[in-house]
Amino acid sequence: MKIRAKGTKPQNQLVNSSARFPAMVAGFGAGKTQALMLRTLKLIFGEGQDIAYYLPSYPLVRTIAYPRFGEMLDNLGVPWHLNKAEHTIQVNGKTIIFRTMDNPDAIVGYEVGDSMVDELDTLPKDKARDAWNKIIARNRQKKKVGINTVAVGTTPEGFRFVYEKWAKDPTESYELIKAPTYSNKKNLPDGYIEALRETYPSNLLQAYLEGEFVNLTAGVVYTNYDRNLCNTDAVAKGGEPLHIGMDFNVNNMAAGIHVMRSGIAYAVDEIIGAADTPAVIDIIKSRYPNHAVIVYPDASGAASSSTNASMSDIKMLKNAGFSINAPRKNGRIRDRVASVNKALCDPQGNRSYYVNVEKCPNIALGLEQQAYDKNGGPDKTGGFDHLNDAVGYFIVRQFPITFNRVIAPQPERWS
Repeated sequence: MKIRAKGTKPQNQLVNSSARFPAMVAGFGAGKTQALMLRTLKLIFGEGQDIAYYLPSYPLVRTIAYPRFGEMLDNLGVPWHLNKAEHTIQVNGKTIIFRTMDNPDAIVGYEVGDSMVDELDTLPKDKARDAWNKIIARNRQKKKVGINTVAVGTTPEGFRFVYEKWAKDPTESYELIKAPTYSNKKNLPDGYIEALRETYPSNLLQAYLEGEFVNLTAGVVYTNYDRNLCNTDAVAKGGEPLHIGMDFNVNNMAAGIHVMRSGIAYAVDEIIGAADTPAVIDIIKSRYPNHAVIVYPDASGAASSSTNASMSDIKMLKNAGFSINAPRKNGRIRDRVASVNKALCDPQGNRSYYVNVEKCPNIALGLEQQAYDKNGGPDKTGGFDHLNDAVGYFIVRQFPITFNRVIAPQPERWS
């Protein structure tokens, strides 16, 4: 059985590429994952080799790869079997092996004919290089026709590993396929591209909309913060509910204390350097004895403790009588940063987040000065990260960035 799908030009280039190492470098919603999956099925039903499919983490394997492959195979009307324990899908007498890149040393113990690598550039440069070398080493199942290939689909994350391999100084084995978001416009929901433009600053739009390699490490993280324009003299009123973003750290707890008024968030107090979660609880209850408290914590606190005790940090907060507003797991850092920047000032000039600089000098300083590190993430060595993270956990829940679901074209079977 042969596989075909009515993909975009960049998608079709990746699906049908004969290069040893083709890479589709794409903006959000350009269909890079769909192209990798279509290429997987084309090879499975064509050359009949085992395939390895790599993602950054196993939660992404479970939430993205399994259901989307299942949907595609059901639409084709072919039988398949998912083995969650082994992280494999059996189809057409062959195996799709799912592995992650978060621990490159674990990429051992199997052989495949071809591989697909999803979001390689989200890894730090050194880890991406290590994972890539391990992935190539697994590609040694002898093929009856053609060469062993490793295809990549990724959003560009600055001048990292993918830029160096596919753009800066590529060899003839490396094929670069550019795919801006609008190349897949027919499958995008109405307003999707406009929503991206309203959400991200210009340098991120070049990367996440145009699919271009740009410098994401220059300048400060929170570009929309202005100490004067974002200032307020607001303080918590008696009995007013408090919305507290919180980052858990041993001997370095951080919390940003806010009030919400008419859909606007005001930072009115801060806590830094507290020893642990019980200490923060005591400080909050001492300063604000007659207030309802809603905490927006680091989601990892559901399984960890700043006191090395058997009770988790989030459980301690609940036992203190505080309400909790947190996702099951933290979202992407870049989305949290974008939420804060949009709350500070959206493209129309509207501000949804103000900081009382007198009461919150460290929140103001962190928003003003935190820079990017060499890997394109918020720097964690300058002393601004914990309080900025705490603020971000609150902001991303109050002012989330949401995009409608992209419609993925389904493959068809034909002979």
